[in-house]
Amino acid sequence: MQTLLNNSIGHLTPLRPIAVTGVADSGTIGAIEEFQRRLLHVDKPDGLVEPLGRTFAMLVKVGGKTTGVGEAVATTAAAVRITGVALPPPAQRVLTEILQAAGLTAAQVTSVARTPADQARIMYENIVSHGDKGVAFSYKLYGAGGDKVTKVYEKNMAKPRAEVIRLMEAKIKEIGPAKISRHISESHYVFDVAPSSITNKPAFVKAAKAHKAVTNVLQPPTDPAYHIEIPKSSPHLK
Repeated sequence: MQTLLNNSIGHLTPLRPIAVTGVADSGTIGAIEEFQRRLLHVDKPDGLVEPLGRTFAMLVKVGGKTTGVGEAVATTAAAVRITGVALPPPAQRVLTEILQAAGLTAAQVTSVARTPADQARIMYENIVSHGDKGVAFSYKLYGAGGDKVTKVYEKNMAKPRAEVIRLMEAKIKEIGPAKISRHISESHYVFDVAPSSITNKPAFVKAAKAHKAVTNVLQPPTDPAYHIEIPKSSPHLK
């Protein structure tokens, strides 16, 4: 916060830069209050910088060491909070490092490893949720193997939900799960992150693509979520 405040000093003239000590001393609190007063137009500033709060967001916007996509200064690992579906420890560490590099403090994981039954159900629900465009969406989302599973849905869509999913699962097993999705591959850590949980999407994508352990990143509209793939054999996993 002290670094961000110092980077914002042009908006706080005649205040001088404060010492970057990691301690919330009176000078730091005063600078935060002045920042809130001038840039957030708060009549009674409280001197607080809360994760994902208005003051934090404005500090990152104004004082972040930015690139073309607005990448903020890195956060600490202790500040990161990952919710949702539990990740294996190596994948948890990679996602934490991505969030740190992007200057973010929170993310929600919506999907990790899947069984063939899980994959069939998710493919079915994705198609149905997109209405008339669902089949076309599924063909675009998956490769040749996934197209064959989508074709099963297309041929049997009038049948009951459970029966269609069962037929799709059978096709996945016939083709080979790893040929459908890395989510059902034994060679990779694969997980999805909810876009709604990411407050700086360009910075998150940039950091994910830059991480040395990550080999593939998909994002909306190509994929409904931020889809991240990490080979388990990667030398960059700690």
